[in-house]
Amino acid sequence: MAFAGTHFDYTVTDFPGGDKSFVELPFAVPETIERIEVSYAFTSGSVIDLGLARNGRMRGWSGSERGHVTVEGDAATPGYDAGPIPGDWHVVLGIVKVAEGARVDVTVRLIERKARWFVGELHSHSEHSDGGVTVLDAIYRARQAGLNFVSITDHNTISQNVIRPDDPAILVFPAMELTTYWGHTNFHGLVQPVADWRCHTPAEVGDKMIEARANGATIVINHPFQRSAGGKWQAGFDVPFDALEIWNGNWAAHNIDALAFWQELLVAGKRIPATGGSDFHQKNRRRHGRPSNRLFSEARTMADLLAAVRAGHNVVSFSADDLTAEPADASLPMFGDVAEPGSPIAVCFDGLVRGDEIRAVTEHGVVRQEPATTGCQTLESKLEGRFVRFEVWHSETPKLFTNPVYSD
Repeated sequence: MAFAGTHFDYTVTDFPGGDKSFVELPFAVPETIERIEVSYAFTSGSVIDLGLARNGRMRGWSGSERGHVTVEGDAATPGYDAGPIPGDWHVVLGIVKVAEGARVDVTVRLIERKARWFVGELHSHSEHSDGGVTVLDAIYRARQAGLNFVSITDHNTISQNVIRPDDPAILVFPAMELTTYWGHTNFHGLVQPVADWRCHTPAEVGDKMIEARANGATIVINHPFQRSAGGKWQAGFDVPFDALEIWNGNWAAHNIDALAFWQELLVAGKRIPATGGSDFHQKNRRRHGRPSNRLFSEARTMADLLAAVRAGHNVVSFSADDLTAEPADASLPMFGDVAEPGSPIAVCFDGLVRGDEIRAVTEHGVVRQEPATTGCQTLESKLEGRFVRFEVWHSETPKLFTNPVYSD
């Protein structure tokens, strides 16, 4: 066995048990690891199966059908179980048939946690409520839209959460949209956020939010000014919630109201993160990731991504990849963070087109407007007020909103 950093190479030529036996190859996984990747190959004439075990218990088996498998905290190759990563692991080789001169080459790669950007959907539906597509179709559509994660937030139901996706390339969050006569709110991150969703009064909406928060849900109030009797938020804002959906589906009057209300909250000293969501239903012909949430997360896990939602490490954009915004340097404060008054702020916008306008917004409103002159443009300023956030507009059409950087 050779070891170099987080890379293990094994060559197996000795099979002491012969046919119908097992060979186990050990490797240790520290806390800093996000994903395990295992590849193997064996010589012609032999049949060697592949599996993985952690702390003495099997975590997956693929026979001899797959030459490459991965395991993460919240995703895994079909046939393998997502879950805890740190521990004492073994590659388990099932020795079905050993030919003369048999050899097995195994490579284990341990991919370390690394903060980076992920883009995804925080409001969508399936046929488990009124979405009109299967859960697997919804996941496929999100993947085709270029998303890294999707939250399927069916109305007052959790049955969609027990269907395991078979695509480890996209994370699927268990979720539910609490749908009441006094407004809607998403509970992210739990298969069953509340024991019973029924609300008989506006006060009981708040009670359900308290229950979901106690259970560990990340809570987003949806489309607070939607033009419908039940869709408009009427349960008050003195309730536990983590973010406010300011952009729901196609840009419309209710989103204009939500943006203005969010600005009022920020001016009043509230530090409320903003999100967006397509609110996909097949009948409304919306697309996953329009708008999208681009999250700066410590790792590719549901817990880290939802922590980024709560922290406001989020850029809400009209699509998954056409326009981005991020601090121009790693030393600069991230959106949602707190910085010293007078701190330098520099935001790099990529994907701008002619006619776009970048705006800087503080408690005094729009304090700076810059037309896009190139596709990639950096706006530099200082943190001179209580907060500063950035927007990109194309005439009267919004294209992007960052969360604020706050002054301490």
